[in-house]
Amino acid sequence: MIGEAAALAAAMCWAVGAHLWGRIARTANVAPGALNLGKCFAGALVFALTGLVMGGRAIPDLPARTMAWLALSGVLGLTLGDGAYFGAMSILGVRRALLLLSTAPVFTAVGGALWLGEPPSPSEVASIAAVLVGVGVVVHEQQPEGALHQPAVPSKGTALLGVVFGIGSGVGQAAGSLVSRAAMADGVSPLDTALVRVPAALAGIVLLAGATGRLVPWARSLARPRLLAAISGAAFVGTYLGIWLAQLAIGRSRSTAVASTLLATSPIFALPLGRWLNAERITLRALGGTLLACAGLAGLTLGKS
Repeated sequence: MIGEAAALAAAMCWAVGAHLWGRIARTANVAPGALNLGKCFAGALVFALTGLVMGGRAIPDLPARTMAWLALSGVLGLTLGDGAYFGAMSILGVRRALLLLSTAPVFTAVGGALWLGEPPSPSEVASIAAVLVGVGVVVHEQQPEGALHQPAVPSKGTALLGVVFGIGSGVGQAAGSLVSRAAMADGVSPLDTALVRVPAALAGIVLLAGATGRLVPWARSLARPRLLAAISGAAFVGTYLGIWLAQLAIGRSRSTAVASTLLATSPIFALPLGRWLNAERITLRALGGTLLACAGLAGLTLGKS
């Protein structure tokens, strides 16, 4: 039961981290890209310190091919995927953005069918449909939930942009997972994986921000001690603990399918957290859509076992 408990704890950490990021953005008025920059900087620092303490090195000794796959995975999943996730959160709010991010297994299945020759079974198609319907029910709910920088009820055009960002976050996470399979097949440890992926994501953000002229404004907006402390705390819970617990879950659960299913329950934890932290009303529509989407994710994951 250690693995199963770790999976639920990881899902809780991701939900708590999401609400912490939402609170930071609301109170500090930080751009989504700047938040992602701060998150990856704090995460890279903590993982590097962990690598030094546990293995005496902050950079793993891995083959060049493995390093390249892991770096690409970090850019796709953390630079682009998490960047889109913070963009969705700034428009749609925490709950909807987290649910859209959780659709990553759907895009992983689609990617596996297109590039790995793994066509989905009829039950997996039904599960994908359940996820999409559940997400659609929640995303189109008109109940205000306090988006970070936008009015409580965004306009249709703005809401559509938020959905695009949310779908992009799921695609980015799925692409990062698919690419990392090539590296994980070489027996890379979870710590070594993080020691490459997170710094690579940080480098990707710095390069993109520098190319678009946003690096200096973002760095200036982050140069506040209290803000840096808040970002470090959110990164520790949502990134550092979440990743470690997820890897423990995958290694110690009855099966990877069980672990992945439990890890996909973050949107369920986000509902009571939103009620408690932000006084968000939990409607029957939001609850039903979230449960339907999570049930679809469970069916999709178990179908791969």
